[in-house]
Amino acid sequence: MYKTQIRSNAILLLIGFGVLMLITSCVNTKKFIYFNDLPKDSSVIHISNMAWPNSYIQKDDILDIRISGKNEVTAADFNKRSENFTIGQEIAPQYIVDKDGNIDIYMVGKIHVDGLSEQEAKEKISKAISSILLQPSVSVRIVNFRFTVIGEVKSPGSFSINHEKISVLEALGFAGDMTNYSIRNNVKVYRDSSGVRQIGILDFNSRNLLNSPFFYLKRNDVILVDADIRRRQVNDVYTRLSLAVSALSGLFAIYVFLRK
Repeated sequence: MYKTQIRSNAILLLIGFGVLMLITSCVNTKKFIYFNDLPKDSSVIHISNMAWPNSYIQKDDILDIRISGKNEVTAADFNKRSENFTIGQEIAPQYIVDKDGNIDIYMVGKIHVDGLSEQEAKEKISKAISSILLQPSVSVRIVNFRFTVIGEVKSPGSFSINHEKISVLEALGFAGDMTNYSIRNNVKVYRDSSGVRQIGILDFNSRNLLNSPFFYLKRNDVILVDADIRRRQVNDVYTRLSLAVSALSGLFAIYVFLRK
């Protein structure tokens, strides 16, 4: 009776294993391939140009502002008396944009920069200090580019970079790329730009991604990658069944050995 039960269980497990193998073999592998609609008969694929993404100053931004001019002593004062955040071993002249959208510059006072581009802020600051500093030269750079990747990726988290242009592909690289259970044709990018909130839907299986307004990230974007729960459940069953078949095979081998 016991031997018959073992044989029955073995047969059922083998049948279940075969059915599961059949199911998993039917998965569309194209879903795992980026840009699977690109032509296969060309070594060079031309993509339409995309304008450089505009970057505008927002509240709570950190600005690297460096000032120079003919009066070197005054220019040095401007740079030394900034709010000065430490970056590595260097003390950089940096300013936080306050809740009202202003920065406070030595000898000048508050300057409203919220909503300005870096170039517009540079021109506004230059004009404000021109009565104090002869032939002023100002550089303005936003240095707090931060984005977040969550969901079905290998290393989710928030990341900070020191440049202003990053694509969603590079961002996923920071997070270790998507997993085998990621839904690649419905990746969401949550964007909150000065109170204007949007969600962009990206399809990584399509080359249309390359022309999406969400292809290049903006500061504080959040990338959300959903998981294919059904595929994960099938894989979990496959794993458990494989372990059961391996265990039963071992028991059967022991049984055959003892029978000899």
